[in-house]
Amino acid sequence: MSLPPSVLLEGVILGLNYAMLAVGLVLVYRTSRVLNFAQGQLGVVAAVFLVKCNADFHLNYWFALFLAVVLASAAGALSELLLRRIFGRPRVIVMVATIGLSQVLFLFTVLPFIRPKQVFRTFPVPIHWTFSIGTFLFSPGDVLTLIVAPVVVVGLAAFIHFSPWGLAMRATADNAESARLSGIWVRRTSTVAWTVAGALSAFTAVLASPGQTSVLTEVLSPGLLLLALLAAILGAMVSLPTAFVAGIGVGVVQEALQWNITNPRSGSATVELILFLLLQGALLVRAASLQKGARTTERSSWAMGTSAFRHQSSGTRRSVGVAGVAGAYAVAALLPLFIGVGHSFLMTQICVYGIVALSLTVLTGWAGQVSLGQFGLVAVGADVTAHLGSSVPLVLLLPLAGAVTALVSVLVGLAALRIRGLYLAVSTLAFALFMQTSVLATPCWTVPLLDRRVCTGLPDPQSTLLSAPSLFGMQLGSAQSFAWFSLVVLAATVLMVRVWRDRGIARRLIAVRDNEVTAAAAGIHVVRTKLQAFALSGFVAGIGGVCLAYGLERFSTATFDPTVSLLVVSMVVIGGLDSITGALIGALYLVGLPAVFGTTTTTQFLTSGVGVLAVILYLPGGMAEVVHRLGDLVTVGVERIGAPPPMAEVAP
Repeated sequence: MSLPPSVLLEGVILGLNYAMLAVGLVLVYRTSRVLNFAQGQLGVVAAVFLVKCNADFHLNYWFALFLAVVLASAAGALSELLLRRIFGRPRVIVMVATIGLSQVLFLFTVLPFIRPKQVFRTFPVPIHWTFSIGTFLFSPGDVLTLIVAPVVVVGLAAFIHFSPWGLAMRATADNAESARLSGIWVRRTSTVAWTVAGALSAFTAVLASPGQTSVLTEVLSPGLLLLALLAAILGAMVSLPTAFVAGIGVGVVQEALQWNITNPRSGSATVELILFLLLQGALLVRAASLQKGARTTERSSWAMGTSAFRHQSSGTRRSVGVAGVAGAYAVAALLPLFIGVGHSFLMTQICVYGIVALSLTVLTGWAGQVSLGQFGLVAVGADVTAHLGSSVPLVLLLPLAGAVTALVSVLVGLAALRIRGLYLAVSTLAFALFMQTSVLATPCWTVPLLDRRVCTGLPDPQSTLLSAPSLFGMQLGSAQSFAWFSLVVLAATVLMVRVWRDRGIARRLIAVRDNEVTAAAAGIHVVRTKLQAFALSGFVAGIGGVCLAYGLERFSTATFDPTVSLLVVSMVVIGGLDSITGALIGALYLVGLPAVFGTTTTTQFLTSGVGVLAVILYLPGGMAEVVHRLGDLVTVGVERIGAPPPMAEVAP
């Protein structure tokens, strides 16, 4: 290992960006207990607007920077005001709302008054100073980061330590109830914290943009967000100075690893592996600090919105529900007869996403274990299919891939024994990124010390091709036949999950989710129940991975992008977090709606972050609530039609 001065300084420059993003994450989390996945996108909007002001309106750079920071600060304040109405609901719902908010902010970057006329252009830099260390030349953007980032951080530290608003934020972070009794306006303080976080995000995006144009066309990558979260977790999500120093350290470590690991084939995968292990180690080491203190306890109940509208159902109501399910399944079974090849393929995708959403319903909706890396488990099932699909019959491959994925899921879930809540979500998101960039992208690797070569990744990471499967001698090569097969697998999965719900498994999971101490006192083995939730969820996700691999026939590492895991979480939340029906409706809404109506403006509006936010804000029980209410109305109509006519009164 070596660390030349130029590599060290480059790591410091990179780490300053991570550090400012991490400080913004900690600031929001301390005051409102929200893990803000829109933190980076606030700054992206500001960076795009800066280019607009400088290039199209020909404004001075520093004045354009001032306007961009004001825009990001206002966006942060408006975001807090928008999400405030759901702060009392489960944290996973608020977290998904920030994911939807990130997509809404991305839509702002394509508006004419934000987006510049020419998108792909060099990002403006107000200075032209350069210097070199050895043979490495540092650009004006690097010099600007070294100057501006420390000034911004010093200004933030002075604001927090010496201003009344900073004192109010520190008091709110320590104990919101005591701060409210002392006369502090806690909600207004939270708005100020989001405003400051927006300004920090603006500086981060502006300083990271010189030399690249992707900031004008892409949202924040999961990799950048994970490294910022790693720095925030090293600060236990409470210490701003520790998070800042940790962010610089993460940048230095990343540059040092990339400098010393020079293998072009496995170097990137090794760097991702080491960073993943560092994140897991940080979570485990800081677990006690992350869960200590009054502000770190989960204030919101895990009582889901769907339970608010469930009542004692009569025999007629149950019959209406069964008839509705049977009718929907019959329509779905007849659809491949009337639709083309393209729509049959899209029907397969809807069924696959429905299976994956059901796996997350078991893990997050029932067990309360927040996972943002569910598609990493789907990738395990697809990887098993790529290696064994040609030699193992399909009827055996489905449970085999499910069992392997369940084992991997349990290994991932071991961290849940020490890490809870949203911190586990960070760990699972890191697992999904690790699966894509390290495991799947490395076809074969050598076991250390044993000198044995093991092939666990995709045979061809760029394009793995599978032959059409067969089931009991019947070829499933056509899109129509595989759509029917996927529908059968989805129905079998729904029945399996219903059995888990009705035979007591879900009751144990929900008991541990709501109160571990009370559940243990009632005789429930808490550790075993948590691992059981991961095993069951992984089993279902592995089955979904088999169907996805055969449905696509040709796939690559890009198929299992971690952002797809965020899409699955959105499906479950907007459908109804603990509802089997809601998981299917969420998949039909986010995947099926664009498939049926195409990529029209209205469809994109409904299925983008705008639609997700609207459902979360105004439908506490998700779309399952709408379906349940509709079933109640149909039941009332049936009972009125079938009721006997009133008897005529007899004259005295």
